[in-house]
Amino acid sequence: MKRLRFPLILFLLSNSFYMVYGQEPEIKVEVKEGQEKEKGSKLPVKKEKEAAKTQTTFEKEQLETSAGAGGINIFKAIELSPSLFVGTDDAYGLGGGTVTIRGFTNDQIGIEIDNMPLNDSGNYNIYPHEYIDVENLESATVERGATNKTSPYYADIGGSIKLRTKPPKNKFGVFYDLRYGSFGFNKEFFRIDTGLLKRLNLKAFISFSHTDAEKWKGPGKSPQYRDHITIGLAQNFDRFRWEFYFDNNSQLNYFYRGLTYNQALDLDTYRRFDYDPNFLTSQGKVNANYYGFYKNPYTNREYRANIEIDLSKNMMLSIKPYYWWGRGSGTSASSSGNNVYYSYNYTDRPGLITNLSINLPMKSKIDIGYWWEYADLKQAKPSFPVKVNPDGSYTLLTNTIGYGYIERTKTYTNTPYTNITVKNLMNMVDITAGFKYAQIKRDFDYYNTKGVPYIDMQNLFDYPLTKNNNLSYSRTYRKFLPSLNIGLKIDENIYPYFAYARNFRVPKNYLGSFPAGVTAEQVVNALSPELSDTFDLGVRFDYGTVYIVPAVYYTKYKDRIIYFTDPTNPSISYPQNVGKVDAYGAEIEVGMRPLRNLSLYTSASYNIAKLKESKYCGLSSALKQGCINIDGNQVPNTPKFMYKLGLNYEDFGVSIKPTFQYISSRYGDLTNKQQIGGYSIVNLNISTDRVRVFNRKVTAYVDIQNLLDTKYISRISVGDTSGTYYVGAPFTIAVGIKGGF
Repeated sequence: MKRLRFPLILFLLSNSFYMVYGQEPEIKVEVKEGQEKEKGSKLPVKKEKEAAKTQTTFEKEQLETSAGAGGINIFKAIELSPSLFVGTDDAYGLGGGTVTIRGFTNDQIGIEIDNMPLNDSGNYNIYPHEYIDVENLESATVERGATNKTSPYYADIGGSIKLRTKPPKNKFGVFYDLRYGSFGFNKEFFRIDTGLLKRLNLKAFISFSHTDAEKWKGPGKSPQYRDHITIGLAQNFDRFRWEFYFDNNSQLNYFYRGLTYNQALDLDTYRRFDYDPNFLTSQGKVNANYYGFYKNPYTNREYRANIEIDLSKNMMLSIKPYYWWGRGSGTSASSSGNNVYYSYNYTDRPGLITNLSINLPMKSKIDIGYWWEYADLKQAKPSFPVKVNPDGSYTLLTNTIGYGYIERTKTYTNTPYTNITVKNLMNMVDITAGFKYAQIKRDFDYYNTKGVPYIDMQNLFDYPLTKNNNLSYSRTYRKFLPSLNIGLKIDENIYPYFAYARNFRVPKNYLGSFPAGVTAEQVVNALSPELSDTFDLGVRFDYGTVYIVPAVYYTKYKDRIIYFTDPTNPSISYPQNVGKVDAYGAEIEVGMRPLRNLSLYTSASYNIAKLKESKYCGLSSALKQGCINIDGNQVPNTPKFMYKLGLNYEDFGVSIKPTFQYISSRYGDLTNKQQIGGYSIVNLNISTDRVRVFNRKVTAYVDIQNLLDTKYISRISVGDTSGTYYVGAPFTIAVGIKGGF
């Protein structure tokens, strides 16, 4: 009951506030916030009538529904997109998850929010549960294949995901969304908009959410807590305008335990297999699988701004500073359970994007810009011996500390770009040509750990550490990356397009463990950035209530980087370029409103991603005997077929939104010997706006994930000869109310 007290107080205060101020006259402003809500069911995706690329944009209403009851995970919000596969450990998406686009993994996909890059600066991973509450999203765009060269990405081999924050509103308002469901789930979200403050010509908002839930299997919570704050401000003058956003996310998750391949084949037995609740085994020894040893506390902060200055009628300068601050760790235990490891990651990451946009004759425009960033990533892995206390509890000792590693990665990005757009050439042709010259310098310092006492992570790098030159390196990567988009206006309804882009990914900072006598400089100098050339050909058909976009694609991808584990010595593992990938396929998405009260969105995709000329071997001649041939294999975790359907029927104030997904079989390993069968998932959302609370209309809803309680493998951690498999969540139901004034 105590858990409900705070959201209940806020809920009552918000309605009381309306009673006091609800009759205040509305402020008239010039800026329009959108069209009047369309009567009946509307198309769930934005119609990109003249976008000469393969992309899908989901707007706020659809995002909130697709995200499910969790309202946190951006992957779940966009999972109906073609060629996009999402895997999460829980139905709410509270523990993050993975995404692939056309077979490319989430560390090969660029992601940004309001033009601020969000990929991890060291390994390029994406953490979709940390960035923002879905209630604060204005839109999310999935670019598949060819990406925009004005975007700030380290890694965009497979495409990109672009998020836009819902800006401050022109009118004062309070919004709340209260959700409660299976496995002790609860989320309370509140947002207050100031409206336009006329004297300052300023508007702002602040939002807060709290989320916690039990794991659906095993002990522990995921999350034990997730507290998220978002602040937005915007000011607009005649020739000068700016907006600023701040997100703070503090979260603690307990991990789910993965399965072996044999366990994954027997979900009747192992569906609920997880970490153990007991610290000691039946023999009185430390239990290495005790759930308390496997957790992930993390806090990050995102600061970002966009400043626009009209230098003249045809020239605008935009300045976009940002700063990422991250502090967190993950924990694990030794096989004996006698030591607990903390993997600390501390990030400080300022950046700046400047762009000069010039309107030219003949409806053309040129953008000239520069992306600068400095990312300082500090990482350490201390080992804490476990002391068993007489009462059966335990203490982590700090006086006999040892470090698995202490390292620091400084990444410097200096990337100029140009983008030229010509619209309606000869009354029918749209052309966009762009390029960027990516320059990324990485300094990786590895420090000797012998004799280093335990020091708080905040102060560790002030200690006189000594650098290990054999395990440190410095490398600069430079690539010229062009793009070309051509669209043709056949008539008002038909728009064929061609899109090409060269994309790349710089090697990750971590080089693993390599053979004796080999230096880090040798390993990194043998690596080339991953490079892809993607060609898309598609047509946009728009007939009002019917919107159809078929597309085919081909990606020529070379220098794929895979971490090689030496078959003769599993302790040796390091990255290599192992060959090429030919990825090709076909996609179609359809948005339709066959009836006034019925709309649907459906997508289908066929994706082939084959490894070519691919094998990996050791650096020394002795290890050449351990080569593994993977030529012709399908890239792991890449379903060949996916079909998705979302319906929305609205009548008598009730909205019924079922979704269906079919995902075909996948492999969990590079050798393609561990195949996981396909599965189908049905979700259902029902809502009504006919409920009244304190004489105010609110929306009440029910959200059901995995309606048929399908047993399936959702997420795979891919390995070279074996993977780790994570079970999808069972039937999950949540209820909620949302409203405001």
